Amino acid sequence: MSNNQNPIILRFDNVSFAYNDEKHPILVESDFSIRENTKITIMGQNGAGKTTIFKMITGELTPQSGKINIVAGNTIAVARQVISKNQLHLSIKEFFETAFTEKDYQLDRKINEVLKVVNFNAPMNKPIKDFSGGQQARLLLAYALIQHPDILLLDEPTNNLDANGINDLIMFLLSYDKTVVVISHDADFLNLFTDGVLYLNKETCKVEQYWWDYYDVVEQIAAQIEKDQMQNARAEKKIIDAKEKINFFANKWGKMRKLASKMRDEVEEAEDNKVEVRKEDKTITAFSIPFENYVGPIVTINKIWIMNTEHEVEIRKLPLTIKKWERYMFVWPNGIGKSTLLKRLMMIHQHKAEIMKEYKAIIEDKTKDIIIKEPDTTHPEEDIAMIHNKVKVGYYSQDFDALDISMNVRDALEQVAEETSDQDIYRVAAQFLLTKELLKNPIGSLSEGQKWLLCYARFVLQKPHLLIMDEPTNHINFRHLPVIAQALNKYEWAMIMVSHDKWFTDQLENLTVVDLGKLS
Repeated sequence: MSNNQNPIILRFDNVSFAYNDEKHPILVESDFSIRENTKITIMGQNGAGKTTIFKMITGELTPQSGKINIVAGNTIAVARQVISKNQLHLSIKEFFETAFTEKDYQLDRKINEVLKVVNFNAPMNKPIKDFSGGQQARLLLAYALIQHPDILLLDEPTNNLDANGINDLIMFLLSYDKTVVVISHDADFLNLFTDGVLYLNKETCKVEQYWWDYYDVVEQIAAQIEKDQMQNARAEKKIIDAKEKINFFANKWGKMRKLASKMRDEVEEAEDNKVEVRKEDKTITAFSIPFENYVGPIVTINKIWIMNTEHEVEIRKLPLTIKKWERYMFVWPNGIGKSTLLKRLMMIHQHKAEIMKEYKAIIEDKTKDIIIKEPDTTHPEEDIAMIHNKVKVGYYSQDFDALDISMNVRDALEQVAEETSDQDIYRVAAQFLLTKELLKNPIGSLSEGQKWLLCYARFVLQKPHLLIMDEPTNHINFRHLPVIAQALNKYEWAMIMVSHDKWFTDQLENLTVVDLGKLS
């Protein structure tokens, strides 16, 4: 039997769910079903509630009304977007142990088998924190697979994966003979294996169900929108024409007045024939990242840290000075330490800034009788790389290091803005679909996509001289990407980037690629 005739394995019946005391509805009396052995995509714009649906399927969240039915005996496992911070200290073996409630004496064998499936090899005792984002993505998938679930939930599984990792994932999904439900913004990836789409409509808080592959569904949606718009246009023309005639005939006698009455009935019928046109996903408006004046080099790199195939850190030469208008992208397969390099640059810069801040506070304290000698701001790692003094850095980290998730959204914007009015903060927030209501919420309550849009909003207010961007397209709706690429092309200052999104990086102009694997 075809996939859309397979037995139903999971069903949402009249389900409603909302956050913030029902002020932020995600689903309103929504119905949909998922069938056995199908590959289903959940799509919708950032903040629509895709990850929330996963949490309701796993039982982490309970709907306010309605019922979620899962056929008895079926197990569920989820490969999340990131490994939680309280698990990063665990070794590989300890991480997989948390997948089971009881001790499994065959665990070592099972770990080795599942790591082969995701094409990953590493010592069992190595801490999770020492692996790259792409390697952690493979571990998250393996963590779900080791549970042999009947329903496998994948939340943005291609984030941080290089081309080889994505190919491995596609091969696995095509051969996996159970139910898979995927959240992803990677359209090309989705189109290779999707049987159907559940579209979460943010306007109506309903789930629309479609069959066939991803691009077919996108075309179906576009065709339906066009059809509805044409139907409404015809009805509107009929209404306008009729009203003009009604006004003329209504002032006449006899049959003319009867005709006017009949035409009023036709206007009512035409009004009834108008349909609610499904709204397209909102796209962020065009923006630019301003900057302040700065003279001199921005970043100096002499050597870098990389991870070899034996998982040992090596230091290799990379003489590089980055100035205004220069933009670099570091490439090499997952695991060499690209993200670590960006983090270390930021750590060195922040360390130096903190020392100078303390020193400034001391010399401005007029109660001090002792002259304090300026501290030595040299950091041992500056012989390797440094960001120069007075350079303002905008940092986009794939694991949210740049954000304090306990802070509310408005404060996070104000934190990076100097002498900026409330009006400017609200204006910039609105550009990135961050509503007044969202500004009151803690960052931790945002969807992953909304967190990244917040990062871009912060850049606009911060006016940085340097952008350090680690996987800048992760979690972001593909509709936003052309707007972001356009803004980065207009940005006049320096940029250092790591990205596996070839479509996106192909849109960026004057991008110099540095292959870290070829360094001697």
